Amino acid sequence: MSVRIRLFGSLCDLTKGRYLFEIDPGVNQTIKDCVERLGVPHTEVSFITLNGEFVDFSRIVRDGETYFVYPETDLPIVDSFLVSPKFRGEPRFVLDIHLGKLAKLLRIFGIYAEYGLLDDGDIVDRGVSTGYIILTKDRKLLMRKDVKYGYVVRNDEPQRQFEEVYRRYKLWLWFKPFTRCLVCNGEIVEVEKRMVEGKVPIRVFESNEKFGVCSSCGKIYWPGTHYERMEVLVSRYIR
Repeated sequence: MSVRIRLFGSLCDLTKGRYLFEIDPGVNQTIKDCVERLGVPHTEVSFITLNGEFVDFSRIVRDGETYFVYPETDLPIVDSFLVSPKFRGEPRFVLDIHLGKLAKLLRIFGIYAEYGLLDDGDIVDRGVSTGYIILTKDRKLLMRKDVKYGYVVRNDEPQRQFEEVYRRYKLWLWFKPFTRCLVCNGEIVEVEKRMVEGKVPIRVFESNEKFGVCSSCGKIYWPGTHYERMEVLVSRYIR
């Protein structure tokens, strides 16, 4: 028994650039089983066609068939033809333990980014229970059947990781720079200067008029040299 699978676009990132596969799927295997066997999580797939017709993940493959498998797209595909739901609205993320620097970058731009869960099961449970998008370097984590939204981060360098997520989820639509705590992800609220007296170095208190406090962990923020560096970073991505 032989089935051919043709991958398109960013899906080939997950197969080292290879796009055409011929496999022996075995008996009673679904196209979802076959695609994930290639190392492509179901969350990465937008739609699948067979002989020009849309099929869903539950289709049992048959000898001699050729499937075309497509990644996330902006094409106006009817939702009922999508094999994975398209995320809509403001994105919120849960990141695995290997993506701490990416989490910090997302927070600089005011994007909700949970980080710190050590167990894969906890990450999946959090993503499933909240509807948040799971970002991970571990593709097998996204192959768990309950996972609805997820993305395999391809790059190892944090800023390039950010650019991947920026493009995939159109993050420029949701930027609120400097409104989220870099430590805990809580929201930063502006406070009167007198509220931080005695809680920051004297020179900082005397040389600044604006202060913010994390509503979750209490960390105090003010515009210093670190803030100026982050402003330069933010200016690169604001549209």
